[in-house]
Amino acid sequence: MALSPKPGDLAPVVRHTTLEEKGGQMTNRIRGALPVALAIAAVSAPSAAAAPVTVHVRIEGVTSTIFDGPVTTDEHQTTTPADGNTPRVCNGTSVGNPAGPTATTALDDAAKLGGFTWDGPWDDVTFHDYYPYSRIGPDTVDPNTHYWSLWRNWHFADFGGCGQRVSQGDDIVWAYEDFNTSPLLLLTGPTAAREGESLTVKVIDGQTGIVQAGATVGGATTGADGQATLSFPNSGIYRLKAERADAIRSNALVVCVDPAGAEPCTSSDKAAPSVAPSLPGRRLASERGRSRTLLISWQASDADGAGVAYYSVDVRELADGVKTSAAGDWKPLEERTALTGVHFRGDAGSSYQFRITAVDRAANSASVVTDPLVLPVDDRDRSLWRFASGWKQSRSGSAWGGTVVRAEDAGATATLRFTGRSVSLIGRKLRHGGRLRVTLAGKTRTLSVRGHSRARSVLWNSARLRSGSHVLRVRSLGNGPVELDAVAPRP
Repeated sequence: MALSPKPGDLAPVVRHTTLEEKGGQMTNRIRGALPVALAIAAVSAPSAAAAPVTVHVRIEGVTSTIFDGPVTTDEHQTTTPADGNTPRVCNGTSVGNPAGPTATTALDDAAKLGGFTWDGPWDDVTFHDYYPYSRIGPDTVDPNTHYWSLWRNWHFADFGGCGQRVSQGDDIVWAYEDFNTSPLLLLTGPTAAREGESLTVKVIDGQTGIVQAGATVGGATTGADGQATLSFPNSGIYRLKAERADAIRSNALVVCVDPAGAEPCTSSDKAAPSVAPSLPGRRLASERGRSRTLLISWQASDADGAGVAYYSVDVRELADGVKTSAAGDWKPLEERTALTGVHFRGDAGSSYQFRITAVDRAANSASVVTDPLVLPVDDRDRSLWRFASGWKQSRSGSAWGGTVVRAEDAGATATLRFTGRSVSLIGRKLRHGGRLRVTLAGKTRTLSVRGHSRARSVLWNSARLRSGSHVLRVRSLGNGPVELDAVAPRP
């Protein structure tokens, strides 16, 4: 019997993964929870340390879906009230994985994006992880009967949330469930239909591919073949999910229903999607990144519509920097991609803006232009940043470009000619650090670099300058070593 769900039923999804797209191998069940992700297009080869990544996170709670959408996440410390808000390192290294973003950092970023919180005490003896993950959003588990399971690419995760590394393109699901074996439902079917037209959807176990009978979808129930037939008497956008008492709620399937003769999704979807960019830093690419190969990613939502169909990304170079040039025209980086990120490699000392456009299935579009992002001049860029004798270069994995220069004695000098309205000196303070003299636009400033700071810190920002060409001069003054990493002209 064909049943008729109402428009707007159930939660939206940006992209659902078909059985053919699933990857990974069978793993052990763990007491955590897993996300979902999208892959990235490389304009140029990304560096090994490129971060963040975009994954698709879905959180299935007791009675409803708490979150479902793409999340851009990076390696960062997390805190919970149950742990006294103590910063914890959740980067995969506790189980021997390379440091990077994890299922827990993805959960943490999803919480910030979705406006909910999560909690759990820290276990520093056995798991070196939050154990148990006690609450996500409004739903708290009784650890004697339930837990938050973690899935990666439709399979149980290999590790707990802090140990499970995530990669670009991963699907991550956190699900409230008991300790019985529960299938993770996968719903597939057409994404467009006509008024009064019937369509057939199918429900399978996303991990094994076994068809699932007895699941409800939009008021209908799947038969022995895992299929259910629905009809839609009215045009609109329908968000369908499959549910069954002994299973984990499925992904969302968004179906556009239109009158006969109308183009799919055009009769009801009049709202443009929203786009929020995520860059390696607000102004300087060195704030979070370490390389001139940048990950330009974004969050997108089409909650009132039929879902985003594709994205386009353009870039333009701004006028000021270590070379003088006119502001460039917009140039395409990626056109009509379903991915939510793109790699871009820029030039040292240059500033860029990115324009990200989202187009939904009804051809509604929205664009956002980022603030200027500066790629600092690395200490290795000797044709731009000139060092006299007295500086020694050394490798540093946390530095911009992977190296720094250090002067032990007074008298070592460096110069940079640039065009811009300000400039920043990037490095880190040292426990027994000395002093630097900075000269710019006829003014001199003495800086102490004694103290503690993280790598790629801004040691000094210049005052606002007149438009035009300038020369920055730096000189070590002794009383201890000084270390420089990069310098960033700002437009």
